[in-house]
Amino acid sequence: MTDKPNTFVGIDLSGPQARCLVAAGDGPRLKYLGCGLMPPARWDYEEQAGSQMTHEAVQEAIFEAERSVGLSIVSAVVGIGGAGVRSSLVHSKIRLAKPGTAVTLEDVQRVVRKCGESVTDGNAAVLQMVPLEFAAGSVRGLWHPLGHRADHLEAYVRVISARREDHDSAKKLVNRAGVNVAETVLGGFGAAYATLGRKETDRGVAHLDFGKSASSLTAYCRGTLRLASGIPVGRDRVAEDVGRAFGSDQVVGSALVSDFGRVHDDTSNANSHVVVPSRNGSVPGRALTPWPRKMLDKIIVLRLQECMELARCELDREGLLLGGVNSLVITGDLAALRGAARLAQTVIGLRTRIGIPTAPEGLPGALQSPAWACAAGLALYAYRLAYRPGAASQRRRSQSRVVAGMRTQEVLA
Repeated sequence: MTDKPNTFVGIDLSGPQARCLVAAGDGPRLKYLGCGLMPPARWDYEEQAGSQMTHEAVQEAIFEAERSVGLSIVSAVVGIGGAGVRSSLVHSKIRLAKPGTAVTLEDVQRVVRKCGESVTDGNAAVLQMVPLEFAAGSVRGLWHPLGHRADHLEAYVRVISARREDHDSAKKLVNRAGVNVAETVLGGFGAAYATLGRKETDRGVAHLDFGKSASSLTAYCRGTLRLASGIPVGRDRVAEDVGRAFGSDQVVGSALVSDFGRVHDDTSNANSHVVVPSRNGSVPGRALTPWPRKMLDKIIVLRLQECMELARCELDREGLLLGGVNSLVITGDLAALRGAARLAQTVIGLRTRIGIPTAPEGLPGALQSPAWACAAGLALYAYRLAYRPGAASQRRRSQSRVVAGMRTQEVLA
């Protein structure tokens, strides 16, 4: 995905900052090469017009990654977010071209494609199609139906879609930065790909990825994806609340969360303050205002608690809290705030850990962070996608993926 073969690029647009990670395949291993990060929103009102992601910011992250590896990035797998993420279980059935013959790869592709075509909402873009089970004639519960003789082939597929506006906007940002979008993937799916182990997904695990405008919730039971949903609370909402409460704006609010944010009360610093530039900084004597730090803590806790309560409701609605999932993993930059895991465990009621990417090999210490989980997972996903059977001759339009722990099954149309 660069001008050098066997390199793989993931671009995370689901978080508050565009992140680009480049890795190289070395036989069965994937090794880290370099990365790029767009500048964070800071305190200077004159130079920082807002916190909206632009193609210039995405381009800067890509350029930084190119400089760090000395290569030109041509294409990438892109992670997107948004509150409009939905997943639904779809059942489809087709008649084989020759009844009584063995199921072929083309038959599997056709029945999976039919599931994707069932998403008729013109405002939705299909991101992923995850086959859960096949039935060849009277033989049901098949993971691999190839070779079974039957008249009909059925498939149960979980279709993940996003709001078309969010999907097209992300592609446009990357294209305008001069890079082709090879795949679009749910950001939370990518983060889960880099942080969840096979044993966890077999036992049942939920994954919450804190994003920019929204957060992504996924859940896995017995090694298969059971839920993918968008939670309409992200870092932007936290930054807006902080900026408004401190008489400033979202840019300053975001900087306060990054520099001083935490999700618990530290009694040793109960009387500490943060000095904040006011919105009307030109008025003498009002340019800088001290505020109690515990006020910042409380605002962050309240908004994160709302996000976690919505996630708990989604899991409960699907019946996954009754033994379906046994633990929770959180990622995204907000997951790194002190006390975030403890709050999630209290609100959702599941044993919680912070997700740190386990691949590619050789990640620098600064990237061994939940904020980099999505970008790392996207590069890993691109690598495994390239090594699927027939990868050299097949391109994606309708594609399905199953993540069973760290196993991937590809069904290409």
